[in-house]
Parts: sequence; C-alpha cells; structure tokens
Amino acid sequence: MTVKYCPHCRQEQLDATHYHEEELDICRSCGGIWFERGELNSLISKVDNGEDASDYASLLGASNGPSKLKCPDCSSTLHKYQLLKDYDVEVDICRSCNGVWVDREELEKVEHSPQIRAGLDELNKKVSVKTWLFQALLRFPVEYNIKPHRKPVITWGLVLLNCLIFAIYGLQPGMAASVFEQFASRPLDLAEGRELWTPLTAIFLHGDLLHLAGNMYFLYVIGDNLEDVLGRVRFLIIYLICGIASSLISVAMNWGSPIQSVGASGAIAALFGMYLVWFRYASLTFMFFVYQKKLSAAWYFAIWLVLDNLFAMFVGGRGVDYWAHIGGFAVGLGVGVLLKSYIYRTNPVVRLLAEESVRIKR
Repeated sequence: MTVKYCPHCRQEQLDATHYHEEELDICRSCGGIWFERGELNSLISKVDNGEDASDYASLLGASNGPSKLKCPDCSSTLHKYQLLKDYDVEVDICRSCNGVWVDREELEKVEHSPQIRAGLDELNKKVSVKTWLFQALLRFPVEYNIKPHRKPVITWGLVLLNCLIFAIYGLQPGMAASVFEQFASRPLDLAEGRELWTPLTAIFLHGDLLHLAGNMYFLYVIGDNLEDVLGRVRFLIIYLICGIASSLISVAMNWGSPIQSVGASGAIAALFGMYLVWFRYASLTFMFFVYQKKLSAAWYFAIWLVLDNLFAMFVGGRGVDYWAHIGGFAVGLGVGVLLKSYIYRTNPVVRLLAEESVRIKR
C-alpha cells in the first residue's frame, strides 16, 4: 500500500476515512483532506446542496499560481485556484493527477459550493433598464438576494389577508371610519384600559391604497427570505409579536393621544431589522435622482431610518406613525441578534455568504 503524506504537515501520514460514504484520505493532525480524481465530484453530488451530478472544475474561479504544497500521489506541485468566481476561498489542485487538497476550514464551503455559486449569481446581477424603469415608475426598490428554498406561503397569505381586509372596508364609503373606531390602535383608549386588542388588529388595517401597496410590497420582497430561514410557523409568530410590540411602543411614546394608528409598517420595520442582521450581503436599489445604485441592506435601511423617520419626525412630518417604525426596527434588530446563531447554524449557506470571503458587486 502506498503511503501518502499531508501536503501541509509533510511528515504526517494520511489515513483513510469515510465521509458521506466516500473513502477519503485525511490528515489527523491538521484536518485537511485529499480527494483523488473524481472523489470531490462524488462528495459534492451526495451532499444536500441542490446538485446531483456536480463538476467542481466547472465552478472554479481564477488560478492564483503554484502553491508550496506537493501532491500526495505524484509529488507534483499543487496549484491554487479560487473555489468560485467572486469567492476568496482557495483549493489546491494537482494538474497532473487531478487530485484536490482541501483544508479543514474549507470543507464546508466546498460542499456547499453549488449553492454559494447560485447565490453569488443572484447577488451580483447588475441593474438594468428593466430595474431602472420599475423603480422610476413605481418608486419601489429592487432586491438582490438568494432565492428561498420553499414557497413563502405565510408571506403570500399575509399579503392576501391585508388586501382582502382593505377591500372589505376601503371600497365602501363611510365604512373605514367605523372599522378604525373599533380596530385601530389609539393611545388614549389603551391608557384608559379600553380596546386592548387594537395593537394586534391595527397591523392589518391601512389608511389608503398607497399605504397598503407600499407595505405589502416590502412584506412580499423581504418576507420570503425571512420565512425561508425561520420556518413558516416561527415566521408568523415573530411577525405578529413584532407587530404588537411596535404598536405598544407607539402607544407608549404617544401616551394619551387621541390619534388613531393603523398599518403593518411597524411589523415590517421589524422584518427590516432581522433582514439587516442575517442578510448583510443582500442589496436593495436606491434612486439618486435618476441614477439607480445597489446599496447594502445596512446602508438602505440606515437611509430609511434617518431620512424617512428621524429627520421627518424632527421637522414635524404628519400622518405617519414614526415611533411604530423606529420601535419595530429596534425590536427586529434585537430579534435578529438574538436568533443570529440559530439562523446561521440551521442555514449554513446564509452564514457562508455573510463571510468576508464573499465579494459582492454593487
């Protein structure tokens, strides 16, 4: 039996091991793994990453020249390659026998490379005439993020429910005032211990069609990714809790006010906070006059928070429940930080795309 030595440790022998039903050679000292011809393709195909017949060579990025490592099989100099384009992770490849050396910390990234590549393809799409026209005409941003793995039925259901509720009262003159009187959140009523259900019911009411359209667009755009990583039931529970919390914050900051408040904006602002924490690599477009630019989620929501809420509230803007927005966003950030380790543990591709090795083009 031929003895193979670790390219890194040099003096350590490689031991045969089984991983995902594949027999591989591993260094017990540094944890690196040597893949002989065809073994890496077989491993990637067996991992639950969306590809059943993988060809890792077709995914490779640029060559970064020869490395200092030698092939365990034929002693040829290994060459460094980017695992993927726009992804600063390297693997070492033998051009003579087509073997691949993967360091321990790179193994998970190699396993999920088809999903990472698909994610990068979505994230690094360029703005176009189509996206410019969409935002110029409708004034809504275009999102660039990974595609969810499951259908966002809860998000769709919430959008549909809000639209149906609005259709019931919004299309009948005079009915809105009666509905708001019973179900809108009013600090004065809550201060007096009346209509305690309104912090929940208010998040399903909207003042007019534009109010509804804006909220439902953002719920639709970012809700799918959040529902995907949280799971349907957990997403719904968190959405409702955050909506109630944003309503209560608004009540507390406007204690005793007779002004009614309606809208899903507070709950959606909470989604903004979670989205910012978990999807730092996502982009949303912003229009600088006529120039459309992709911005990171952090920059986009910072502009929204400062200009559309803090500054508008400072100059005395009316007709908007700024404290529901600000409070909901703060609650969402808190939930995002609290659940970040869980989200990254159960969604490894989301975590891997959030690392510094990913190059996002904006």
